[in-house]
Amino acid sequence: MSRVFHDVMELLPLNTWSTPQTRTNAVPHRALRREPVVFGHALETLMAGAGTLGPQALDALAGLGLSPGEPLRAAYPGVLWTGAIHVLSSVLYPHLSAPRAEFMLGRRFMEHSLVTRMGVAMNAHARAVGPERTLLRLTHNLRTLNNFMGAAARELPGQRGWELVMRPLPEFLLMAEAHGEPPHFTRGVLTTAFHAAGVSSFRMEGVRYDEQLGASTFHITF
Repeated sequence: MSRVFHDVMELLPLNTWSTPQTRTNAVPHRALRREPVVFGHALETLMAGAGTLGPQALDALAGLGLSPGEPLRAAYPGVLWTGAIHVLSSVLYPHLSAPRAEFMLGRRFMEHSLVTRMGVAMNAHARAVGPERTLLRLTHNLRTLNNFMGAAARELPGQRGWELVMRPLPEFLLMAEAHGEPPHFTRGVLTTAFHAAGVSSFRMEGVRYDEQLGASTFHITF
C-alpha cells in the first residue's frame, strides 16, 4: 500500500473504507492515528542551562511536564515544543519583545545544537552540499527533532531567492496536539545554522504566518 493512500485511509472515517465485517473487528480509529511528538534530546537542547533559572520559570516548565533537573523521556507530546519555546523565550529575554525573544532563543538553541555530535555532522554536511541542497533537505533534518513538522522550499522566479514554507505534515495539520513552530524562533535557528555553515550572506524574512494551521512562509536569499 502506498504511503499516500495509507495516510488518506487513516484520515477517512472507518465506514468509508471498511466493510461491515472488517468494521466489527477493526482497531479503533484513534489507535490507528500517529501522534505528534517532539524528541527528548531536542527539548534537552532547548532547556540547556535552564536549571539555573528562577523558581517561576521552573514552575512554568513543570506545568508543561518538563523538569530540567530530571532525565527526559525519549519523546513528549508535540504541543510541548511550542509551550517550552514560549516559556523560555519570555524568561531568558524578558527585556525583549516576544518576536525578538523567540528569535534569540532560536539562535541559542542552534548554538547548543552545533556542539552536539549530531549538530557537528549536520553542519559538516551543510558545508559540503551548499545552502540550496541544505534547504531542500530541511524536512529530513527536522526528523531529528520531531515527527510532525514539514518544510517545502522552491526557488522564486527572477533570481529573487527562495520561498520556504514550514507547517505540520498533512496527517497532523488539523490536530490540536500539533502546533507549528513560532516563526521568529525558526528564523533564529536557521539564521544561526546557515551562518555556521559558512553562508554569511544568509537573509530570512517572514512573509506570512497562519497561527491556526501553524504555517509559516519565509523568503530567503543567500
